[in-house]
Amino acid sequence: MNYHRTILINVLCIYLFIYPKPGSSQNTTSDTLSSDNKSPFSYELRGYISNMQSVSFTDVKGNWVADNLFHNRLNFFMYYRENFTASLQLRNRFMYGQSFLPGPDYASSFDNESNFLDLSVNIFEERSFLLNSSLDRAYLQFTAGKFVFTGGRQRINWGQALVWNPNDVFNVQNFFDFDYMEKQGSDAIRMQYYPGYTSTAELAAKLDKDGKMTIAALYRFNKWSYDVQFLGGLLSEEDLFAGLGWSGDIKGAGFRGEFSYFHPLEHSRDTSGIFLGTLSADYTFSNSLYIQAECLYNKKPGGASGNFYELYQGSLDVKNMAFSEWNALVQASYPLTPLINISLAGMYLPEMDGYYMGPNLQYSLKDNAELSLIFQVFSGRFSLVPGLPAQRTDLFFGFLRYRFSF
Repeated sequence: MNYHRTILINVLCIYLFIYPKPGSSQNTTSDTLSSDNKSPFSYELRGYISNMQSVSFTDVKGNWVADNLFHNRLNFFMYYRENFTASLQLRNRFMYGQSFLPGPDYASSFDNESNFLDLSVNIFEERSFLLNSSLDRAYLQFTAGKFVFTGGRQRINWGQALVWNPNDVFNVQNFFDFDYMEKQGSDAIRMQYYPGYTSTAELAAKLDKDGKMTIAALYRFNKWSYDVQFLGGLLSEEDLFAGLGWSGDIKGAGFRGEFSYFHPLEHSRDTSGIFLGTLSADYTFSNSLYIQAECLYNKKPGGASGNFYELYQGSLDVKNMAFSEWNALVQASYPLTPLINISLAGMYLPEMDGYYMGPNLQYSLKDNAELSLIFQVFSGRFSLVPGLPAQRTDLFFGFLRYRFSF
């Protein structure tokens, strides 16, 4: 995908938004799809523009790295009656700063696709800045009665927990990447069948950048006021897997969990499988204080022989989505005023004798604009040289972000 095509897609989305067809609407409502409309088509464009300044360092007395990121997102939808939906969704990022100075590896990480189709391109890339455009959603969806068929780049979210999702075999989210709210999509086909109001059967398949297929089936139903799901399939043509997940509540407190087991095809008779499990609970008090706690067991953690930068910026997969074998998170949020919200997250990494702290302050300027002050602090021990004692490594991030949504 060259940069000419990327620019063309961006211009097309904006054109379709500002020049809708006669009889159509820019917003999808029940009136848009009624028989009174002259056209069965309707259009919608949503998105946001943000500017985020950041600073990072490993030692407050050492070198500080300062960067700036302009982030624009365009989510375009076209609807035909109640049966067809088409969507193109792009993210454009212009970044400059000191993170580029060590070499080209940092810039190339923005153009690193994990999907079968390469729909991300660094349009301009120089020593201290780059402009990247990425098409992270591009799909067609057809609905017929109880069936829904979706083909193209899409997000298939099978997770029940809020932070770590062992059931998310198609799209693993990175808890620390707060600026990417939509999360990554997959080049996939997906069929959903709704036999009843509280049950769903799904079959999905995707291709990764190496052409390897992941295919899985899921069945979700409601029992004892809990949404329960079973899933299984083949991961990247390498592992057979099976999973269980649920979400419900106990006396008003949310209770969620996910378990998955992966076993390599080449060692089907031994015990080299990988087990992951998550338990999560959350509760909102009468004064609007929200508290959530979650723990993860990950038999094969990301580990690291380097530092937090490698783990923080590295790509995750469903078998490798945490720093440590055991991980525990507690986070809370509270609205100080109708316009100001504060939150704090803390993570314990026992194997690394480490922790993560994430305080956050968000100020709502108006209904569609907000200002956020975000900090991320990491600390833990790494074995920098095999055979030598682990050394403590710290990493600090600070972010100031303004976001305007439309």
